[in-house]
Amino acid sequence: MENLAVTAEWKGCLLDEYIVAHWPDISKGRLRDLIRGGAINIEGMSVQPSAKLKEGQLILIDHDMSTEKRMKSADIDLEILYQDEHLVAVNKPAGIPVEPSRWGEHPLHLSGALLSWAQKRELEGPLQQRPRALHRIDLGTTGVMLYALSLEAERYYRELFANRKIDKKYHALVLGEVHYPGVVDSPIAPDASAGGLMRVYKHGKESLTEYEALTIFHGYTLIEARPKTGRTHQIRVHMSSVGHPLVVDPRYGGAESFMLSEIKRDYRPKAGRPEKPLIDHLTLHAHSVSLPKFGSDEMLHIEAPYPKDLRVTLRNLAKWREARVGPWGN
Repeated sequence: MENLAVTAEWKGCLLDEYIVAHWPDISKGRLRDLIRGGAINIEGMSVQPSAKLKEGQLILIDHDMSTEKRMKSADIDLEILYQDEHLVAVNKPAGIPVEPSRWGEHPLHLSGALLSWAQKRELEGPLQQRPRALHRIDLGTTGVMLYALSLEAERYYRELFANRKIDKKYHALVLGEVHYPGVVDSPIAPDASAGGLMRVYKHGKESLTEYEALTIFHGYTLIEARPKTGRTHQIRVHMSSVGHPLVVDPRYGGAESFMLSEIKRDYRPKAGRPEKPLIDHLTLHAHSVSLPKFGSDEMLHIEAPYPKDLRVTLRNLAKWREARVGPWGN
């Protein structure tokens, strides 16, 4: 049996948060089960995971924690966009899920990388600043991803999300030319005929997306989309519903990838070399987030630069599809 004494800095902390700080690489759900089952208790008394701790209490662990499954650390080169003691923002790459995949098909995930990052910052003792994902971004989407570094910050920012006080802007390359700003006010629900997909459905959840063109190419448009709700696949579903699916998004009307041969006149492939796509993930980028700083009236504005393949795609569109200069950089 292992004992942990509650020190002054942990007074008032919830028991499950205290235990997670000591074993951050074991899932919080599993640790809560151990608490509910009495394997982790306070001085021999079974309590709920939400029990508030008092200074001097003794936490008893009547369980061999070394037998528990550990989350794999992710060796990902994180691009930190912003950091303070309550919040960290990273630039999510394409192909990396935010959380562990259900069936283990993606062994690396962003939350695991953030956990490794936090553990390296606190070399000894319990992990007091455990990153907590505040929202989700699709596997193929890139851009700003926010993590709270404390339970208080998580509650604060989740309330802001719930009250629509966090402004998110996405940039998306879509099929067709979008000449006028628009609003899609269409409920979204799971598609019963296609597992994992969503659809516009009158009895679905309220969903609202504003959009406007940033750059119009011949046959394509780079748009800014501003989701006012946070439904699964919202921008992808809404833009597809108005006839402008993402250029790369095979699940909602786009292609598997985007090739230079589709836009370059007289394109000739190199002998013996198959053409490589300019981009082969969702042409959707979480460009910026604006939100209040924790406990302050100061506003934070966090931007994520485009990934290289999206920049290259936009430069080629500008070259071969006669567009004005866009905002995608060099």
